[in-house]
Amino acid sequence: MKNKILIFLLTFMCLLFLSSFHIYKHTHQFDYSSVIKNINYISSDTFKGRLPGTIENDQIAHYIKNDFKDTGLKPFNKSYFQYFNTKCPVKVQGNPYLEVGDKNNNVIKKYIYGKDFKEDMLNFRNNKVSFSKENSKLHEDEYLVVDSNGSNFLFYSLNKNELGFRSSFIEDAPFDMYIMLSKKTFNDIKKYLDNNYSISCYIPYIAKEKKLYNVIGYIPGINKNASPIIVSAHFDHIGMDLNNTIYNGALDNASGISFIMEMSKYIHSLGKPYRSILFIGFNAEEFGCIGSKYFVDKYKTILKDSIVYNFDMIGTNNSIPLYIVGGKNDTDKTPLIHSVSYLCSKEKIPFNYVFSDSSDHSSFRNENIKAITFCDNDLSRIHTPNDKAYFISQKPIERCYKVASHEIVKSAFLFSTLYLHCKIIMIISLIFIIILVIMLVYFKKQDTSK
Repeated sequence: MKNKILIFLLTFMCLLFLSSFHIYKHTHQFDYSSVIKNINYISSDTFKGRLPGTIENDQIAHYIKNDFKDTGLKPFNKSYFQYFNTKCPVKVQGNPYLEVGDKNNNVIKKYIYGKDFKEDMLNFRNNKVSFSKENSKLHEDEYLVVDSNGSNFLFYSLNKNELGFRSSFIEDAPFDMYIMLSKKTFNDIKKYLDNNYSISCYIPYIAKEKKLYNVIGYIPGINKNASPIIVSAHFDHIGMDLNNTIYNGALDNASGISFIMEMSKYIHSLGKPYRSILFIGFNAEEFGCIGSKYFVDKYKTILKDSIVYNFDMIGTNNSIPLYIVGGKNDTDKTPLIHSVSYLCSKEKIPFNYVFSDSSDHSSFRNENIKAITFCDNDLSRIHTPNDKAYFISQKPIERCYKVASHEIVKSAFLFSTLYLHCKIIMIISLIFIIILVIMLVYFKKQDTSK
């Protein structure tokens, strides 16, 4: 009887050893250097800031598609692309100007673009305006609202004279055009208006509808009826200004898309999951999460029980905790957020919370679908020309992978412990095999001697 029990245990341990050894041998080791290499490439000057509606944005979409295809991800609904239309800022002919004119329409002062004034990219429903004191109103000595021929314009001053920050484009922004002014320029214009001079401004951008696409590849699961797990990041950024200054967007969000490209290789190497896993590169996040909204609107019926792991800004070189970002109505007690925060505490990873609709998780949370964003919430350089790959660090990428990979595997795979701890299981099962073999030999000798 003893021998039968030992043989049964030995058989079980051999199977456990072989299973864990197979997983360990065939698992793709997450390559942090590959993530950083892709961040460098995607945020390089070659792609001019990846503004939606540009050739460079399309080129990056195709680069992601080819990477998904090479990894072995399948096209979703027979295509790696999901097409949608939205308005984008498009550069047109002409040079930007901000000028002061007298009552005879003579230009008496010209301001310098990029130094004295610059567009804020929020909207360009109208790109040209002339105004005087009669059709402008000063508010709190900080901004001017101009009403001209049914269009509204906002001119505002910055506390600092730097005009490097560039906002996201928002199609339904309340004003038709937004202009940033240095403090000195703003004070000049107030004086000119008080002395009955006129101000003229032109920015050569228009808002034009463009065809964009999300990039989707997936790993089919065993249970075709279960809602899929979503692993996502946006790949667009805010382009370049009229001085051809490039906003590279390394942290925001070449880092996130590079992270999920490498994550797809790790997850794909594990074999067939129980639930299908979609890897999605969302477009037009910088325009108000347009791509993710379009995706959710189209597939909300199959997504109702999905879990979404979104990645936005992973790898800052500043000392910042890993942020777990939930929707504006979430709390630290929301189940998915609580699960991730518990793991962070267990692994002694410093973390914090943000509850806002600030990334693509919001499109899912607004439909009550479980979703979070992993984020290094470092706002010091984003949306400026200084958001470059030079400032990316590997350590925050490592800590994010440690948490995110555990959560994704746990959500998508049966027997997830075997995948997450295959090396330890392999070693322990081997030790037990040796012990059981020794015990069997010992008891066999005892039986023989009787």
